[in-house]
Amino acid sequence: MMNVAKQSQMAGGMNMGFVVIAEPDEVNAARIKTILDSLDKDFSYALVGSAEAAIQLVEQNTTDVFIADMQMPVIKGTELFSMIEMMSPETIRIVMTDGARIADTVAFMNECRTFKIIIKPCRVADDLMAPIRAAFRYKEQLERAAGQEQEQETACSMTEQAYLEHRRMWLMRASNNKRAQDVLAELMKVNLSFSDMEVERKERLGRWYVWLVSEYINCVSCGTGEFKTAAEGLAAFGNKPEQQEYFELRCTADEVVDPERMNEVTYILRIITGLCKDILNGYRIMAILEPMEKVYVLRVRIQMYKDSFRIKNTTMREGLSRATELAIDALGYKSVVMNKEQETIFNLALRR
Repeated sequence: MMNVAKQSQMAGGMNMGFVVIAEPDEVNAARIKTILDSLDKDFSYALVGSAEAAIQLVEQNTTDVFIADMQMPVIKGTELFSMIEMMSPETIRIVMTDGARIADTVAFMNECRTFKIIIKPCRVADDLMAPIRAAFRYKEQLERAAGQEQEQETACSMTEQAYLEHRRMWLMRASNNKRAQDVLAELMKVNLSFSDMEVERKERLGRWYVWLVSEYINCVSCGTGEFKTAAEGLAAFGNKPEQQEYFELRCTADEVVDPERMNEVTYILRIITGLCKDILNGYRIMAILEPMEKVYVLRVRIQMYKDSFRIKNTTMREGLSRATELAIDALGYKSVVMNKEQETIFNLALRR
């Protein structure tokens, strides 16, 4: 199995971040290496094929992000992630899986307290890079928070405002966890009736359903809830002018959007954009978030090019679209969709 030597952790005198990836499957490891080597990135990485090699790397290096398959040979995935957490608790951990068993994956993430999930094989570079970038952002936030906490401890006091902010974050996390359980349970109930489908369509819809669930976990359960971070991540995912893919998100007010609602907006826009990327050869998406007195109104205008379908099979397109609609419906909000020639307008009201 390949063992890609660690790239230099110094660039222009500045320390770079370091990522350890453990992937026992040689085909997927080659795909990961191809993606990472083709991109400009502000971190170095080591790609290994065994848990033992990964453990040795984490022991010998300051590791910012650790990525490994849920099922490793010799050492079980749960044991590997537990060891990494004990050895390097500040390392952000991400699990990879083929997505065949969603319930097992969710249970694994809860047990091992992993930050995000990567569904393999990675279809596009962003499937791999988005979780890695998010992990670095999250690590920076934790480090800033730790610094602030140290300052508070040094001062031996906590202001009322700081206490209320901490309390709000604790309550939001508890609410997010309960919300995640409810929505995932609702998604699990969806019956896509695979039995009467041809194999290709069955596999395509199955992969899409797995992706929808993984996006929910990543966006809603693990999202930062910050508008700027969400907008930047969505633009990186959906705005590819060289591929005739355009995405823009705006907010009509300067107020801070409720973090829980912002995570849900991010999820909705991610799966809508993912659907467009899958079935269309180019699109223009304009999303506007409008805070109102009792609700947030999300308006999405999707424009497509004439005869631009990437997937020619109408039944397949309708199946993917329907699965996406069901995923949005599982959030429990009322939506209105208007279909016009080469344009779709989507409106949704989210409670404040």
